[in-house]
Amino acid sequence: MTVYAVPFHLHRAGGKRLGLDAFFWPSLAERYRVVLLVHPAEKLLEEPPAGACRLPVRVGAGAQAEELEAVARSRPPPVEAPRPSLLRRLAELLVPPKLLVLGGGEARVPEEAQARSLARMIGRVEPAGGLLWGLFYEEEGGALLPRDPVMGRIYRELRRRDPGYVAGEEEARRACRALKQ
Repeated sequence: MTVYAVPFHLHRAGGKRLGLDAFFWPSLAERYRVVLLVHPAEKLLEEPPAGACRLPVRVGAGAQAEELEAVARSRPPPVEAPRPSLLRRLAELLVPPKLLVLGGGEARVPEEAQARSLARMIGRVEPAGGLLWGLFYEEEGGALLPRDPVMGRIYRELRRRDPGYVAGEEEARRACRALKQ
C-alpha cells in the first residue's frame, strides 16, 4: 500500500500553529472550500516516514493566506428560505397559526456562508516558514484520505462534494508514479 505524504505549509493565526494543505489546495473546484484544508499543526508530522511518497507543493504559503482572507471578506450568499406552497399560504389565512402544522420550511444556511464564517473564526494567518506532513492512505473505492479520523471525515466529505478533490487524488497518484520511475 502506498503511503502519501501530503505537504502542509506552516502558518500562525494568533497563538495557534496551523497547517494548510499545499497539495490539494489548488485542486478544489469551489474555492471557499479551502477553509476545510486548514488543520492544527499538532495533527501533522515534522517528517514523513521513510518510503512514503512525498507529494509536491502546488501552492505558495502567501497565496494560501491571501485566499483565506478573501474567503473571510467575501460577501455571503443570501440565506435560502423555502417559499411557502400555495396550500400553506391559504392555510395561514384560514387557520390560526397555533393550530397550523404543515411541516417543513426551515431556513438553510448555505455551505459557502458556513465556509466564510469558518474563515473569519480562523482569522488572519501568517506564513511561518517550513513544511509539515499529513499521511494519507488509499482506502475503499480509491479514496485518498488522511490517517487522522477527524481529518478523514473532512476529506471524505470533500471527496463527495468537490470534483476537484477527486481530480487531485488522481494527480497525487500520477505524481507518485513519476517519483518511482
